[in-house]
Amino acid sequence: MKLLTIESSTNEICSVALRKNQEIDFLQKFSYNNHSQIILKIIHKILIRKSISLKDISYLAISKGPGSFTGLRISINIAQGFSTGLKIPLIGVSTLKILAEHARRKTLYNNFIVILQANKKNIYWGKYSFYKKKCFLHKKELYISNELAIKKIEKIQTKWKIIGKINSNMLKKINLKNFISDIYPTALDIIPFAMEIIKTQRKIKQQIFPNYLNNKVI
Repeated sequence: MKLLTIESSTNEICSVALRKNQEIDFLQKFSYNNHSQIILKIIHKILIRKSISLKDISYLAISKGPGSFTGLRISINIAQGFSTGLKIPLIGVSTLKILAEHARRKTLYNNFIVILQANKKNIYWGKYSFYKKKCFLHKKELYISNELAIKKIEKIQTKWKIIGKINSNMLKKINLKNFISDIYPTALDIIPFAMEIIKTQRKIKQQIFPNYLNNKVI
């Protein structure tokens, strides 16, 4: 089984990962709004490194947002083109969930509040816990005001760590002791969620609808 994952929900970084049987390869590039020039190149490079072609891919998985308009549009268009043309099942994973997995992998913590700034007044919110490396979402992901997010953060216990991308005003109002910086979505962190869907034989959608920042869709 060969799984190719693509992540470009931010404007700064794009990445691809390839799981070939039990082996995983990963490539990441700082792109700075140049995803269209980079994603196809690193996909080509990772396929060559593993001596396979696109037609050998069993499944595709991508970040479906929330994320930047340009980044998501490019990766989703590429992935859906591959999926339609080669009849490869396509899986979409929430960017908030991908961020939580990156934080779990990078730290010793298991409880995360994931925040992404949608606009000046609102954020996307997800509360995730891990048990035996399995991810659990508390209730559901939310689109809420900065003020409500701050109130919710004030009530949480110290075991919860905050990750994501927020503006300077929000940073001033939260306890920075609980904030973990330098956590960003990667294609590597899509793999566990895609594998869970594949193993449980959950129905895979044929088309992914992106959730752009400030879409107010969650």
